Amino acid sequence: MKLRSIIRPRFATKLFLSHFLAVFLVSGSVGTFFYNRAIENMMYSLRSRLQNSAALLSEGIDARELESVSAPADAGLEVYRLTLERLRRMRRTNPDIAFLYIMRKEGDRVLFVIDSDETEKQAEPGREYSDAPSLMLTGFHEPSVDEKLVRDEWGVFLSGYAPLRNGGGRYLIGIDMRANEVESKLSQLRLVGVISLLASILLALLFGLSFSRGLSRRVQALIRRCREIASGRLEGHIESRTFDEFDDLVDAFNMMSDDLAAARGRADSALEELRQAGDQLETRVRERTGELERALEKVNVLSGLLPICASCKKIRDDRGYWQQVEHFMMAHTDARFTHGLCPDCAVKLYGHILNRDDILKDTET
Repeated sequence: MKLRSIIRPRFATKLFLSHFLAVFLVSGSVGTFFYNRAIENMMYSLRSRLQNSAALLSEGIDARELESVSAPADAGLEVYRLTLERLRRMRRTNPDIAFLYIMRKEGDRVLFVIDSDETEKQAEPGREYSDAPSLMLTGFHEPSVDEKLVRDEWGVFLSGYAPLRNGGGRYLIGIDMRANEVESKLSQLRLVGVISLLASILLALLFGLSFSRGLSRRVQALIRRCREIASGRLEGHIESRTFDEFDDLVDAFNMMSDDLAAARGRADSALEELRQAGDQLETRVRERTGELERALEKVNVLSGLLPICASCKKIRDDRGYWQQVEHFMMAHTDARFTHGLCPDCAVKLYGHILNRDDILKDTET
C-alpha cells in the first residue's frame, strides 16, 4: 500500500505531462508539416528558377550556329569561342550556377557541344555524357528540372534543362546549381525548423507548468480547506478567484462551511439549553430529595414507640428533653395547634363558676 502511494504520480504531474505532450505533439506536428512544406516550396522555387533560367537562356542561342561544333578540334572555331565566353559570362553573373553547357543528342547518345567549366575537367566538344538522367532527355523537347540532386563525375548538382531555339529536339542548354548552395538553403530551413521545434518544446513546458501549477494550487487550497473543516475550524473562506468553474466550487465550499458553522452554533445552543435544563432538573431533584428525606425523618420520628409522661403527657425527644405534645408535634411535623378546653376540663377548672349545661352549650356551639 505504501509502495503504491510512493509511485503514484501526483495530479499536477499527470496534468503537466498530458498538456506538455499535447502541446508538443500539436506544435511538433504543425512544425513538421510547415517544415516539409517549406522544403517542398523551396525546392519548387529552385526548380522553377532553374527551369525559367534555362528557358530564358535557350532563347538567346541559335542551335543552327552550333552544327559545325562536333569534335575537340572544333574548339578553335569562332562560334565555339564566342558561345563559350557568353556562357562563362552568364555563369559568373550568378554565383549559384556551377556550370552552363550545351548538349547535342545523336540517336541514343548525348554529347557535349560546349562546356563552361574553366578547369582541367572541362568537357571537350563531342564527349559523350553517359547515364544521362531521364529529365535531361526530356529537356531536348521542353524545359525540365531534376526532382532531386544528381551526382556525376563533376560533383552533386541540381540541374535544369531547356531546348535551344531551332534545335529540332537535338540541342539543349543545361544549368547546374551547386549542391552546397542547395544544402545551404536546406540547412537554413533545418535551422529554422530546429528553432521552431525548440520554441514549441519551451512553449509546451511553460504552458504545461503554468496550467498544472495553477490548477494544483486551486486543488491544494480546496484540500487545505477540507482538512480545516474536518478538524473543526469552520470559520474562514477561500478567497481565490479564477473566473471559471472553480469559482463555483469555491462558492460551494464557502457555503458548506457557513452552513456547518451555523449548524454547529445551533447545536451548541441546544446543548447549552439542555445543560441548563439538566442543571435545573438536578436542582429540583435535590430539593425534592431533601423534602422527602425530611418527611422521612419526620415519619421515622413519629413511628415506633414514643416515650410519654403518664401524668402530664409530655414526650421525651432523642436528646432526653421532655416537651409538650404540641411542641414535639410542631417540631417534627407540619401540624399547627390551636388551644381550647374540652368540656371535662372546663368543668374541672371553672365548674365552680359556670353552670355545666352552659359550658356544654358553649362548647357545642
